Amino acid sequence: MTRTISTWLVKPQPRLGAVGLLILLVISSVITPLSLDMYTPAVPHMAEYFGTDTGMVNMTLVGYYFFFALGMLVFGPMSDKFGRRPVLLLGIALYVAGSAACAASISIEFLIAARIVEALGAGSISAVCTAAVKDSFEVKQRERILSIIQVLFVVGPAAAPVIGAGVLAVADWRMTFWILTIVGALCLVLAVLFEETLDAGDRYTGGLAHTIGQLAVVGRNPGFMTFLLITSLFEVGFMGYIAVGSYIYVDYFGVGEAGYSAFFAVAAIVTAAGPLIWIAVSRRISVRRFTTVMIALAACTGVAEMLIGGSNPFVFCGIFIVFALAESCTRPYSMNILLEQNAHDAGSASALMNCIRTCIGSFGMVLAALPWPTYVFGVGALMAGFMLVSLIGWVALLRSHIPLVCVKDDTPVSPL
Repeated sequence: MTRTISTWLVKPQPRLGAVGLLILLVISSVITPLSLDMYTPAVPHMAEYFGTDTGMVNMTLVGYYFFFALGMLVFGPMSDKFGRRPVLLLGIALYVAGSAACAASISIEFLIAARIVEALGAGSISAVCTAAVKDSFEVKQRERILSIIQVLFVVGPAAAPVIGAGVLAVADWRMTFWILTIVGALCLVLAVLFEETLDAGDRYTGGLAHTIGQLAVVGRNPGFMTFLLITSLFEVGFMGYIAVGSYIYVDYFGVGEAGYSAFFAVAAIVTAAGPLIWIAVSRRISVRRFTTVMIALAACTGVAEMLIGGSNPFVFCGIFIVFALAESCTRPYSMNILLEQNAHDAGSASALMNCIRTCIGSFGMVLAALPWPTYVFGVGALMAGFMLVSLIGWVALLRSHIPLVCVKDDTPVSPL
C-alpha cells in the first residue's frame, strides 16, 4: 500500500512520506468534527459548573462556528501567498493553544474566548489541508484521498457526541478539550515534518488585501459556485439531524441517552461506506447520472421521514442513514470537481468550499430548532425541501451553458 500511494504524489515528502502525509491529512480532518460536537453532551454540566445558563454556554458553539468560517476565509488565501506549510503550522499552533486554554478555563467568558482561538486555528487547518491535497496528488488519484478525508466530515458530526458521552462517563468536560489538545499536538508534530507543496512560482504575488480578495475571484467562477451551492444543500438536512437528534431519540422516542448514542453510532458507521459505494459503481455510471440519482434519493428520504419517520426510532434512523449515504457517496468526487474548477488559488477555493458548507450546515441547525409539529417532521421537511431545490438546480446546471470541468467535458472525474 505504501508503494502504491507513493506513486500518486506529485510533490515528494522526504520526511513524512506518502503514508505520513495521509495520516496528517486524516488527523487534520478529524479535528473539525471533534471540535464542533464532542463536548456538546457536557453543555448542561458546564452551565452548572460556571453558574450560568445554557444559552451562555451555547455561545461557545455559536462563536466557534463563526470564527471557524472566518479562519478558513482568512488563512486559505494566505496559504496561496505564503505557502501551505507556514500557514498550517500557525493554524495548528493556534488550535493547540486554544484547546489547552479551553481545558483550563476559569470562567465562561474565558472559555468563549479560548474557543475563538481554537476555531481560528481549526479554520486554517481545514482550508490548508484541502489545498494541500490538490497540490500533492495526481488528479486521477486525488479522489481516492478525498474519499478517505471527506467521509470524516460526514461521519464525524454523528460520531463526535458519542465519543464525548463516552469521555463524560469517566471524566469531566475538561477532558474533552485535553483530548483535542493531544490530537492537535500530534498533528503539529507531523506538520513540522511536512514539506511545502506550493512552489514559489505558483504563489500569489499581490498584496495581502488582494490575496484575501482572491476569494471574490474564485467566487465569480459560475461553475464552481453553482455546483458548490447545489451539493452543499445536503448539509441542511444533515446538520439539522445533528442539532435535534438528541431531542428526537431521548424525548420523542424515549430511548434514553444510551439508545441515542447507539443510533448515532450506527448511522456514523454505516455512512462511512458512502465513498466505497461510489468507487464500486463509478466504472458503470457517469457522474451526471449518479449525482442526479443521489440527490433525488435524498429528497425522497425526506418525504419518507415526514410520512413514516415518527413511527419508531428504527424507521427514523434507517431512513436518515439512506440520506446520509447519499451525501457521503457524492462528497469526495464533488470536492474533486470543485478543486478542478480553479487551476490556481486552491487555498481560496478550499476556503470557500469549506466555509460555505459550514454556513449552510449552521443554517440547517437553526431551521431544525424551529417549532415544527415534531422534530421528526421538521428534519424530514428540511431534507425533502432543500434536496428538491438541489435537484432543480442540478438539472438546470446540466442544461445551462455554464462550464463545469470534469462533468461537462471529457475530463474523467474518477480514476476508476
